[in-house]
Amino acid sequence: MKKMMMVAALMLLSVSAAFAGNSDALKAILKAQSYSEASKLVESSLGQLADNAEKATAYNKVVDLALDAFNGESKKVAAKQGDEATMYDALATAFTAASECNKYDQLPNAKGKVKPKFGKINAVRLYQLRPYLINAGGFYQGKDNKKAFNLLSYYITSNDDPMFAEVKTDPAKDPNYLNAAFFAGYMAYMDQDWSNAEKYAGMAVNDSVNGENALNIMLAAMKAQLKTAEDTTKFVEKCKALYEKNPDNQSIFANLVDAYSQAGKADEAEKLVDDRLAKHPTDFIALLVKGQFQEQHDQYQEAAETLKKSLENAPDEQRKLIIDATIGDCYFYHAQARLDKIKGVLSKAAKEQFVPVYQDAIKYYEAAKALDKDQSQKSKYAARLYSCYYFVYGETDPKTQEAKSYAGY
Repeated sequence: MKKMMMVAALMLLSVSAAFAGNSDALKAILKAQSYSEASKLVESSLGQLADNAEKATAYNKVVDLALDAFNGESKKVAAKQGDEATMYDALATAFTAASECNKYDQLPNAKGKVKPKFGKINAVRLYQLRPYLINAGGFYQGKDNKKAFNLLSYYITSNDDPMFAEVKTDPAKDPNYLNAAFFAGYMAYMDQDWSNAEKYAGMAVNDSVNGENALNIMLAAMKAQLKTAEDTTKFVEKCKALYEKNPDNQSIFANLVDAYSQAGKADEAEKLVDDRLAKHPTDFIALLVKGQFQEQHDQYQEAAETLKKSLENAPDEQRKLIIDATIGDCYFYHAQARLDKIKGVLSKAAKEQFVPVYQDAIKYYEAAKALDKDQSQKSKYAARLYSCYYFVYGETDPKTQEAKSYAGY
């Protein structure tokens, strides 16, 4: 009889355990009145929750409260009475908590069985809110670029979240996908997060609106990560692959030339330029780089003529300014190189031979100065413009004094 009573007692214990209610930790979470309170409780008591099912339930409570807060605040924002930061914080919390909820919802419960409860409803109610992540990124742009990136990038990565497997759309049919990728890359670039800038901007290089800017961001981010010779070699290979796919793209071409130069492969760089000019003889970038190579080889007169051809095809004033200044340098350094060979005092007759060359330099430096309306590019020409005026007109001439003042001397 005693033995039977003991068995009965054991049965009673097992029944009470099987039908036990929620743990105290989950009860406290379910009583929370705000998503911030619930989030803190989940964070502090996750290890005290009974099983995966309780953890899923706890995170789902955070989702419920966060969505309630988002919906309430969005109505206030629409009426111009709410706070966008509060609204987007609630939205971000809802997405993060839902992802955690789904993770535990797909794991075995205390009985070893997988019985998802929240995945489908969270997928439906959250997926339709994904466009707000883009709005949130725009809201934080310039205020908190890291937060802006996190929200924008989640628009992209959430499409591959298992939670949305049954409701997601094809990115190719999503008009917001490439736009979100571009701005995620841009925000990462502004935050100097180079790897993510390269990754997300790279996704948007074929975007009809932002593709060219995305490519420039991606290339700049790639260059910012160069620290070793091995990095430079990898950069060359990446640029070569891009150039093979986009042989007409000037930005990729220019970066590949620069990559070769940084890797100490000057011959490959010059061959690349010559090959491009053979196919595109008026390509202003190729002509500009060709002129710069000629200048480096002290072929100043040839460089000036090549750069003049580049100037004819320059697409905007900023690049015209750079080319004008570079042509001015060709004349200036050509004169300087010849002067360096003269020993003793320069005679008046000898000086007269150099005046036309310096005047040509002045012509192009003045053209650069005229385009430099905000004087942000003075370092490219101002000092040498003064030197030219000094040689041609002398120190006391008003033109020389004006050039001297402009150069900051």
